[in-house]
Amino acid sequence: MSRKQGSALSNVHWTAVSQIGRAGIQLISVTVLARLLPTSDFGLLAMATIITNFATIFRDMGMSAAIIQREQLSDKLLSTVFWCNMMFGCAVGGIIAATSPLVAAAFHDSAVQPLLVILSLAFPIGASGAPHLALLERSSRFKMVAIIEVSSSTCGAAVAIAAAMSGVGAISLVFQTLIGTTLSTVLFWLVSRWRPRVQWSKVEIVDVLGFSGNLVAFNVINYFSRNADGILIGRYLGPVQLGYYTIAYRIMLFPLQNLTFVLTRAFLPIFSGHQQNTALIGRQYLRLLQFIFVVTAPLMLGLWSVRESFVVVVLGEKWRAASDIVAWLAPTGLLQSIVSTTGTVLIATGKTRLMRNLGFVCSLIFVTSFVLGLSQGGAGVARAYFFANLLTSLIYLHYTVIQVNLRLSDVAVSLCRPLLAAIVMVALIISIENFILPGSWHQIAQLASLVVVGAAIYAATMILAARDIVADMRAAVLKKT
Repeated sequence: MSRKQGSALSNVHWTAVSQIGRAGIQLISVTVLARLLPTSDFGLLAMATIITNFATIFRDMGMSAAIIQREQLSDKLLSTVFWCNMMFGCAVGGIIAATSPLVAAAFHDSAVQPLLVILSLAFPIGASGAPHLALLERSSRFKMVAIIEVSSSTCGAAVAIAAAMSGVGAISLVFQTLIGTTLSTVLFWLVSRWRPRVQWSKVEIVDVLGFSGNLVAFNVINYFSRNADGILIGRYLGPVQLGYYTIAYRIMLFPLQNLTFVLTRAFLPIFSGHQQNTALIGRQYLRLLQFIFVVTAPLMLGLWSVRESFVVVVLGEKWRAASDIVAWLAPTGLLQSIVSTTGTVLIATGKTRLMRNLGFVCSLIFVTSFVLGLSQGGAGVARAYFFANLLTSLIYLHYTVIQVNLRLSDVAVSLCRPLLAAIVMVALIISIENFILPGSWHQIAQLASLVVVGAAIYAATMILAARDIVADMRAAVLKKT
């Protein structure tokens, strides 16, 4: 089965539509459900998702990425992947259901058990549609994927709200996931031309597992290293410090997750389609990094410059202490916005073993930094995390750009002008806040003024110092490139 090449711009557009649409639906549904259900029901869901989020790593053992990455696909390979997916999906779902009483006992709340049992059904259902979704993404049919994902999320939210209004309680929250997964799987089957056959190839699956097994290992390592800070803070510093750290981390992570998810998902089939032309991937990768940095540099450094006002206005006075943590996590987010793209290049070029090894080394650096920073509280952990990211960013980028005939200096040249424009913006924001804005202004008015002025300063500096980058991005937005 050959690959149908798509437009990177079209992929980004429709992936963004899907992500923004689902995020909007999630926000609306949470707002409505929060008024229909008690806080304890959301706590029960949080307990259950701790288990299911980790289990999701093993649902298809990374085989969907293998389908997208492969240059040529045989029907026998696809059928083999499908039956493997079903086996893994059923196994993971069965383990979750069977161990749900133990999880409920660990959380000291029996109400978690039925939620886990219902959520366990989503694993075999989702696994059965994973190859069909991978084929749609491989062929760059992101418009169809967006329509399916947004419509499925809408139906899932509607069912959850109706169930909550009928009085089923916390169960309504898991209905949203189950209905959304089921409907999207059915639609992926309907729009995909491929159907599995009863056939199996040991040779094919061993080859695929060599690729996807390293990817799963990386995801497991990454999962634990990314959650180690919360575990250590909660264990040794207590819930108050963990609360400050968690809210600061979410402020940093939410915009980055959505932006990088959209771009990396859209570019994986594009890079995979050119995996024999590493020079071309290198040029495309530099443009991708530049596009991300033009957005995240002013976003994260701007957040750093107004962190205290932002936290107080958005979250309230009681969260003011979180601004000290934001001070370190905001520049950390800027680094992560770049490093998060390295996995796309490594997967597309088949270097998942290298990706796994880098993940292992960098996770040791992260966990060590968390331990070293604990003595200084949540802000100390965030500070240590920032310096760990400085080191790991250089490691990840060094080994990634080598694969596409680039050097770190090429990346630096590509990003230097957006970075300088963001630094100029920060310097002027701080000067305006300290020497020009009246102290009598309300904090909301001050924050709004600084955001507007900062955006104008950044835009003007980019037009003066990086007119070619601005023209390139304008052409991309207007779909001219």
